Amino acid sequence: MTTTPNTPVDGPYRISVESIPSGVTLDVEAFVHGVVTDVVEALLTDKYADRFDALYDLQPRDPHVIERPGDLPFETLVADVVADVRTKLPVYGLQALRLAGRIEQLATPAIAALQAQAEVHAVAIESIVRGEGGAAA
Repeated sequence: MTTTPNTPVDGPYRISVESIPSGVTLDVEAFVHGVVTDVVEALLTDKYADRFDALYDLQPRDPHVIERPGDLPFETLVADVVADVRTKLPVYGLQALRLAGRIEQLATPAIAALQAQAEVHAVAIESIVRGEGGAAA
């Protein structure tokens, strides 16, 4: 696979970059697929099977019951599985520079627009503080 401007990273996990009005999005579907694979594999082990079964048996729970942090099997299970799966997305060599370049290329117009908008708001606030603006003006 080769890189393109919208896909500056082609491996080990493809990363595509697209602009949005407020910045950029990073599409890391291949990485998420790996994470989900890790989660499913972890849930199929003896380490998690009993806990997953117990969690399933608890559904549906009474929404009015007040639970303490130690009583939250779903949240505890999520935290433990997250500790066992991938949480870092590696980007190697020149791909890191291509990714940084693409993010900079797509983010620069959005950042400039946000800065211009912030300057307009700052001028308006200064005007209101000085008594030159507001609802009566």
